[in-house]
Amino acid sequence: MSRPFFGIYFLFLLFISCNAFSQSVDYFIINDIILDGNKRTKNIVIYNELDLLPGDTVFLSEFPTRKLVNEKRLLSTALFTGVEINIKNWNVTEHVGDIQVIMQENWYIYPSLIFELADRNFNVWWTDQNRDFSRVNYGLGLDHINLLGRKDKVKLKVQHGYTRKYEIKYNYPYLSRYWGAFGEIFYANQKELGYKTENNKPIFRMLDDERILLQRFRTGLGVNHRPDLFNFHDLKLEFHSNSVDEFVADELNPSYFLNGSKDIQYFAFRYNYVHDKRIFNLYPEGGFLIALSVVKEGLGVFGDFNNLSISGGIEKYYKLSKNWIWAGRIKAKTNLLRNQIPFANNQGLGYGNDVVRGYELYVVDGTDFVLTKTSLRYKLFERNKSWGKYMALRQFKRMNFRVFFRLNLDFGYVNEPTYKITNSLNNRFLVGYGPAFDILLYHTYIMSFEYSINHLGEKGLYIRSSFNF
Repeated sequence: MSRPFFGIYFLFLLFISCNAFSQSVDYFIINDIILDGNKRTKNIVIYNELDLLPGDTVFLSEFPTRKLVNEKRLLSTALFTGVEINIKNWNVTEHVGDIQVIMQENWYIYPSLIFELADRNFNVWWTDQNRDFSRVNYGLGLDHINLLGRKDKVKLKVQHGYTRKYEIKYNYPYLSRYWGAFGEIFYANQKELGYKTENNKPIFRMLDDERILLQRFRTGLGVNHRPDLFNFHDLKLEFHSNSVDEFVADELNPSYFLNGSKDIQYFAFRYNYVHDKRIFNLYPEGGFLIALSVVKEGLGVFGDFNNLSISGGIEKYYKLSKNWIWAGRIKAKTNLLRNQIPFANNQGLGYGNDVVRGYELYVVDGTDFVLTKTSLRYKLFERNKSWGKYMALRQFKRMNFRVFFRLNLDFGYVNEPTYKITNSLNNRFLVGYGPAFDILLYHTYIMSFEYSINHLGEKGLYIRSSFNF
């Protein structure tokens, strides 16, 4: 072999060896998961949120991304105010190492003095109800989001005021690693009733003698199944028993429960499925969610109600750059049985999160609807603030604080064959748009200020807030 050729051959072997060595050290195998800081939360709860498990091979080039995703998944449980994941005890020669998860547990007990508006949102109370303080609920509540350390949640409520309400809920998600159970009991009554909808706004009535016009009772038991990190199944059996005063059924709206009936009783079966791969579910920064719900109301025990509905939705989030996020959501619902629905059970858009922004003052009832919500978000500010000695509770000494600017564009359509007289927003295309600001605190609380415009040319500032539990 000639000397020049030998030199080239030697350099080639050296290149191959270096390349193979660089590839060989670009990974490690997880030997153990070391948990630090979960004084109350059981280990199984944390393991079920991680996709880093003993025996897994982790490439170093992928670790920063996987570390961030797992940290945010743990923060999304609302069980922790801070999470940090690191490599520990890394043996370069044997390519093994441990994963250390350092956590700061949240404050789990939230006793509360209830002082809340009875209306669907703040803007309805402020604008349509003229800031009437008789439409306020007050009482005592208690939320515990980690009662036995297994992410089990209990909710107690004793409420008076506009609506008297007594409620208890309990969810125990870890009967085993993959199965859980939950149940609830609910009772409420009220003296004023929204008995019909005109011009897409509820019309209320209270009698001079202030008798109870509506009573509602509900109880239910269910099981949930989580076969893996991203899939959730819920099965629930409910019993409903509701009644109205005879004046409602005879004079105000005979269709409230249909055919002038004063009460309605029925069993309901619910199945919900969620495939959730969002990154940080309070304010997603990436990933997607698929949801499906099937509800059968009326199981043949009583003849008061018979309906079968199905709803489904998709959410998608793109992190376009460090600070820009695009978010999109589409949801649709239909009744497969085309019977006439009692007015009391006929809800479309305008309730909960199913709102076309700009139409917060309206309800658009119907048997079928489709809703599309999109937004472009920009992170204006983020800081981790340490309160030090000024904060007595260690769970709140370190606060994550973020502010986002958001541009919204929403579309909606509701099909309603029955209750449509004067309700001009039914059976037509709806559009709402405008800017917003979002403030997020402790990875748990969000407050939004939205300035929205609808197709009627109406403009308004709308305020929303929520907790991640």
